[in-house]
Amino acid sequence: MSETSPDTSVEVTNVAVASRVAFAAWVDEALDVRTFGQVLIRPSASGAYCLRHRDDAEAVNLTFYDKPWDAREIARLTESGQHRPLKSSPNLRRGWELRVSGTVALAVAMNYLYPAGIVHWYLYREGQLRITNYRENAARQSGIYKRVQHLSDEGVQNAAKACCEDAVCLKKTLWDVDPETTLEIDRGEGEIPCPEPCSVFVSFARRIRLFERETKRGLDAAGFSLSEKEDLAALVEAGAAGVIRLAREAEFEEPLNERRLRYRKLTLLPKLRTAQDASSHEC
Repeated sequence: MSETSPDTSVEVTNVAVASRVAFAAWVDEALDVRTFGQVLIRPSASGAYCLRHRDDAEAVNLTFYDKPWDAREIARLTESGQHRPLKSSPNLRRGWELRVSGTVALAVAMNYLYPAGIVHWYLYREGQLRITNYRENAARQSGIYKRVQHLSDEGVQNAAKACCEDAVCLKKTLWDVDPETTLEIDRGEGEIPCPEPCSVFVSFARRIRLFERETKRGLDAAGFSLSEKEDLAALVEAGAAGVIRLAREAEFEEPLNERRLRYRKLTLLPKLRTAQDASSHEC
């Protein structure tokens, strides 16, 4: 399907149609199954597709679904019932099987599971996916998010390591800090490309910028900021209680948020070790 530009009379491919056709062909070409994110897709000779969690490849007694829009409900909550603000996080719940028929139904289901995933996958394969670096993306932000424009290069690097690597996001990170500054992270090997910082990352970057501003205002005698001490206290209290319950995925204001803890591992842990080394030398 195509449309004609009234100015140039050049046919412009309908990307949505082209991507779903290419994706179905890619799945059909598989000897057995394809994996996209955490979804295992098995094609059949009849043109139907069986989708399930990749960790349920050989599972039985799964809950059965047969409508492509059922994927919306499947993708909505984690195993523990928490909202999933980032569908590419590796927390897709298990225990289901979705059967759909035809390329359109397959595309609908996959777009609920991974919004824009197959379009970005297709454009990346065709060399047509536009990549937007962090600085360009930050320049578009306004309101309370405008402050992310001032996040340091080091802050961007650490935020990306904490927020974008495979442990917390299954997309392959394609963007950089800016045209001259490469993002130095494990970009991932998955099929879903990430062409620009997402809204979850921008929200996280805002929190990291607040940490940077806090540091500039001054540290205590031991060299720690107020939020660093609050995070350490929260960990000690949780450990003493015997159970560490992580905050919800996008609650970056909470000390026990996973991405926030990953950031502290990069920035606070070295400071603690330096302080420990200094103390041991004094002894």
